[in-house]
Amino acid sequence: MVQRPIRTRAVPWHGTRAPEHPRSEIIDAASRCLVRLGLERTSIAAISREAGVSRQTVYNHFASREEIVDAAIERAATEASTRILARARGNETAAGFVVDLCMGAVEEFRRNPAISPMLSVLGDPGTRSRVLTPPVIAQAREFLRPLIDYLPERAPYLDEMTETYLRFELSLLTLDSDITRSPEALRGYLHRVLVPALGLPTDR
Repeated sequence: MVQRPIRTRAVPWHGTRAPEHPRSEIIDAASRCLVRLGLERTSIAAISREAGVSRQTVYNHFASREEIVDAAIERAATEASTRILARARGNETAAGFVVDLCMGAVEEFRRNPAISPMLSVLGDPGTRSRVLTPPVIAQAREFLRPLIDYLPERAPYLDEMTETYLRFELSLLTLDSDITRSPEALRGYLHRVLVPALGLPTDR
């Protein structure tokens, strides 16, 4: 007697076969929920509906809602940083580069609902204290490294410039004022204050 092989059924995913990378698909679904629903309404149930899977499937890959949301925000922030850096590198001067880099980050945080939840997190004193830790500075340093292409002589001061930049960025993201609310005012402020604070010439 010949036995027929037993076939296993694929878990439906929007009516099709299971994805090759379910964890990534769940993160994508969480990002869409953040954009459409906001942070408070982005629940495990909402994410599972958006992804087309059961809540148990979500829990098979993530321990909690917070873990999924953190992963979604981190991915969105990385993608945004890549876009911002690409635009900033189109500048002909170091001053223009760092001003566009800073402005791009502020605008992205304010307007992109996939990463704007980070603003409320940055308001926490404990979180702010971790922004200037060596691992964070090391990561941010890579975004400021193009400054050395403009001004090779500033290479020994890259860590110092990175910390100064992060202090400015954190302040701009958490404290608003008349001088920083409009793009024109913010650009002028950064040229007058941030550029000299980084030890950069205003004309190159």
